[in-house]
Amino acid sequence: MTKHHVKNQTPAVADASSEREAAEARYRALFEYAPDGILIADTQSYYLDANPSICKMLGYSRDELIGMHASDIIVHSEIPHIQPALDHINAKQDYIREWLLKRKDGSVFSAEIIVTTMPDGKLLGMIRDITLFKQQQREIAQLSRLYAALTKVNQAIIWLPNQEQLFNTLCRILVEEGGFKMAWVGWNNPKTNQLLPAAVWGDDNNYLSTIKVYSDDRPEGRGPSGLAFRSQKPYICNDMQQDAATLAWREEINRRGFRASAAFPIRANNKVCGTISVYAEQPLFFQDKEIALLEEATDNISFALENLAREENRKQAEMIAENETLFSDMMIESMPGILYFYNHEGKFLRWNHNFQTITGYTNKEISKMHPLDFFAPEEKAGIAEKIAEVFTHGQAFVEAGLLAKNGQKTPYLFTGRNVTFKGIDCLVGMGIDISERKNAESKLDQSEQKYRELVESANSIILRWNAQGCVTFLNSFGQQFFGYKSEEIIGQHVIGTIVPITDSAGRDLQDLMQKICLDTRVFEQNVNENMRRNGERVWISWTNKVVLDTQGQVLEILSIGNDITQRLQAEKEIRELNASLEKRVAERTEELQSALVRAEAADKIKSAFLATMSHELRTPLNSIIGFTGIILQGMAGPLNPEQSKQLGMVRGSAKHLLELINDVLDISKIEAGQLEVRSEAFNLIALIERVVSLLSPIAEKKGLLLRTSITNDLGNIVSDRRRLEQILINLVNNAIKFTEKGGVTITAELLTSYKIKPDSVAAPFVKLSVADTGIGIKPEDLALLFQPFRQLDSGLSRMHEGTGLGLAICRRLLELMGGQITANSSWSNGSEFIVLLPLQGETKS
Repeated sequence: MTKHHVKNQTPAVADASSEREAAEARYRALFEYAPDGILIADTQSYYLDANPSICKMLGYSRDELIGMHASDIIVHSEIPHIQPALDHINAKQDYIREWLLKRKDGSVFSAEIIVTTMPDGKLLGMIRDITLFKQQQREIAQLSRLYAALTKVNQAIIWLPNQEQLFNTLCRILVEEGGFKMAWVGWNNPKTNQLLPAAVWGDDNNYLSTIKVYSDDRPEGRGPSGLAFRSQKPYICNDMQQDAATLAWREEINRRGFRASAAFPIRANNKVCGTISVYAEQPLFFQDKEIALLEEATDNISFALENLAREENRKQAEMIAENETLFSDMMIESMPGILYFYNHEGKFLRWNHNFQTITGYTNKEISKMHPLDFFAPEEKAGIAEKIAEVFTHGQAFVEAGLLAKNGQKTPYLFTGRNVTFKGIDCLVGMGIDISERKNAESKLDQSEQKYRELVESANSIILRWNAQGCVTFLNSFGQQFFGYKSEEIIGQHVIGTIVPITDSAGRDLQDLMQKICLDTRVFEQNVNENMRRNGERVWISWTNKVVLDTQGQVLEILSIGNDITQRLQAEKEIRELNASLEKRVAERTEELQSALVRAEAADKIKSAFLATMSHELRTPLNSIIGFTGIILQGMAGPLNPEQSKQLGMVRGSAKHLLELINDVLDISKIEAGQLEVRSEAFNLIALIERVVSLLSPIAEKKGLLLRTSITNDLGNIVSDRRRLEQILINLVNNAIKFTEKGGVTITAELLTSYKIKPDSVAAPFVKLSVADTGIGIKPEDLALLFQPFRQLDSGLSRMHEGTGLGLAICRRLLELMGGQITANSSWSNGSEFIVLLPLQGETKS
């Protein structure tokens, strides 16, 4: 509706429209929250709408139900009844009927459906699941039939003069009154041990003529009747399809539709002489109450066969009557809630103890009261109508407050049913306390109120607008933000009020609302320029939720917005600052790159110089070591002890200096790219044994044990033999140097498939490990292990000599040989150095 149209409405029209909308809202609320299922259909019974209760009841969604026909949810056997029902309804008459409905998963349940024609010609169906009610009815009816049968059996016991008539009457009563499909009495023949039919009723298909049943333990005596006879106890078979006792007769049982059976022993002269067997069409028929009643019947027959005196029969009848009363009382008292029974004049005939307890009245008081006395004055008229409905239509239910003697009023759900008692119409009813449900409904109302308060107090803009783009709701925060009062903005079009016609970039926004309605998913999260009443432009981040009707058309859009103007401005400033920083970083990077090139050139010159100098220093050192060795051997004449000691120190220092120069030479060659490694095939085990033989004397001198552990699958390896030996000697020598007790272990194994890098191809590798029981390495020092000239044992108090280049050279050499080295250690618990080397090495210089 446009603004012009709103102004031209008369107050009467506006009031009528508002009332109509309110009425529609109330109707929709009743429709949505009704506990019973509701379906709206056209005159041909095609569904136009469905409430949540019927969706839950049937297992379909509302969209699935819409467009379905009544025949889609009604079992096949009842489909022919649909058209007569429609004819009845189309004659403008209400229609009530019980139907068998099928759920989406195929399960079937009973439902009571009330159909009426609405003013617009559509059909309104109210559906209530009465499965539980029907089940309770069946159980009550089943027990009632058995109870009636038991009564008639007792009467027969009293009046019938002989066993034949008694047995025939017993079987007939159990079938006709007790609801069984068949009943028969088997009497034992002592000579053959066969249970011969003494009486039968309901054997329309001649079942007994096709079978033989015995009382002994032969296969034909292991059925329900034979087992009951021998055990002298009832045998209950609640599933004749599965019970092993019925296997011999399974085919005949299936043909006749028997699903459950029970056999009870009959006694005469203080011993079992026969059995009474009954058959039912439904499984699980025989429960405790049914079994108890049938046992009573069997016992009564047994008593009759014992020819008890008439006085005993009278006493037995009295006992049965007492049991009946006790059972009836127990049934009444065990019912949940309150139970009552009164005639058409409102005189109470029976009630349970709960009724007395809850109302607070004594039995004497209740007997003199009318049913309407238990309700408040304002509810009596409605209750009277429901009572009349029970006596007129057979049943009714109503929710009302039960008024106790102390004035306390408790919400109850009352159900009533019309029954005939001694030829008089009476009402039997039950009341269930629904206080918890009412409390839940109250809490739901409170929750809705809190939701409304939350919307009004939210620090976000909450807006609703219809498919035409007109505002239907704006919360208090939104009104304050945009500068409009509720009456000023409601009914106004979004464009031109809170959304400008064109944004700051000149983009036309007049069709924005139409775009949102046409493609709702694209605009679920949307940022656009908005406008306050004073013309100020702001940017808002919107979250839009679209509400569709049953046809999929847009009814309204719920939008929640947050002002992000300041954030966007800050982001713009950050982008500009980032651009400036990126330029400065680029300039600085270029300067650093130039400096790096110069540093790398200087480093190569340094490495080349060191390589040359190291070579020049080695020649005189070798001469010093050689000549001191000659002198120490006495070849130049005898030496006294002090001279030998001094020359030994000279030679030791020269050797140490030579090792340092060799290490410096190696690291310099590696860094200068002048070191070459050569590949050749050699026996790895022999190499390991050579290293062990070289270093065993040093280990033994310290009292250490040098061990090896080598797998049998190791053989030749293709790599640089000399460099691998240098690496292994370095690692073992270090392990011995830093171990004071225990030993050093060298292990070697073949890894058939290993990736040295995540993106490399898997290949065979050799894994070498040197583990010691020495002082270990602190966690903070592990990262320094393979750096040149770095020693963990440093300072004036260092206990172990060395250059700090050995491990760095090992790592550089292994990288050139296509391998790698890692270390695992913990302080005071020893160290392990692991070398991984390809079995077929691809060396590089």
